[in-house]
Amino acid sequence: MLSSKLIVVLGATGNQGGSIVDVFLEDPGWRVRGITRNPSGGKARALAARGAEVVHADLDNPATFAPAFEGATVIFAVSDFWGIYADPANKDQPKPGQPLNLWAADHETHQLIGLVDAASKVPTLERFILSSLSSPTKWSKGKYSHVYHFDSKAEAEDYARESHPSLWAKTSVFQAGYFLSNFVSNPITKPQRASNGIIQFIGNLDPDNKLPWLAAEEDTGPLVKALLEEPAGKNLIGYRAWLSPKELADAFTKATGMKSEAIMLPKGQSHLPLPPELAEELDDNWSHWNEFGYYGGDPTVIHPESVH
Repeated sequence: MLSSKLIVVLGATGNQGGSIVDVFLEDPGWRVRGITRNPSGGKARALAARGAEVVHADLDNPATFAPAFEGATVIFAVSDFWGIYADPANKDQPKPGQPLNLWAADHETHQLIGLVDAASKVPTLERFILSSLSSPTKWSKGKYSHVYHFDSKAEAEDYARESHPSLWAKTSVFQAGYFLSNFVSNPITKPQRASNGIIQFIGNLDPDNKLPWLAAEEDTGPLVKALLEEPAGKNLIGYRAWLSPKELADAFTKATGMKSEAIMLPKGQSHLPLPPELAEELDDNWSHWNEFGYYGGDPTVIHPESVH
């Protein structure tokens, strides 16, 4: 007999969504509907073969949400600023004089607003889980106002709170920590081997400032499931380890046997050339984390040890 509980997961073929699908497919008490723009793609077909219902929806077309959300008990909503920013098809979208990352942030917020509006109309919905991030502009009191990939999500969260109080009453927020996969796939943060053989984690982060580190493809599902077992209204920062860059480098040395170190570059410097708008955003990003922490000291944030 089919379970009566249905979790609808956006970004089902991505890191966060894929991890959630993995966890809930193992729970016979849940049916899983994975949402993707391309149900015929290889990853989507693999999900279907494992028992997930795979359905098309597109964040750029809010009309696709109603059938995708039909009958949902829980909706997990996630967006992708960096996918928007890096898509070559979007390079000419900004208005004259508008930086691409600012356009991408506005677009992401618009996508999430459409999603929130659609979720508010689902009569069966018991919990809405929004993947969001705290606002550096807000928590730094305007000092760091260019961390668009954080602020864009926070603005959509504010919209949900202010415009849909009934939906907000059954909303939980999941804040993903800093993806460990950045050290594998992102050339800006990928470790470098120095001429003396030492592996260097080079960046603008204070080596002694602790941050939340997340393996999104493994950790998101268990954390979101634990969040779902809590009452609505929780704002969870998701991570597997709370470490400084120096401690992370030490852990890397212990795991691999290769000597490593965390190197902090002066503010405004990068070991790679960056587009001006991205350099400005990342400079504010690292500076905000160094001064105010990853989530800016938001007092509503809870940590994984606070959930079951």
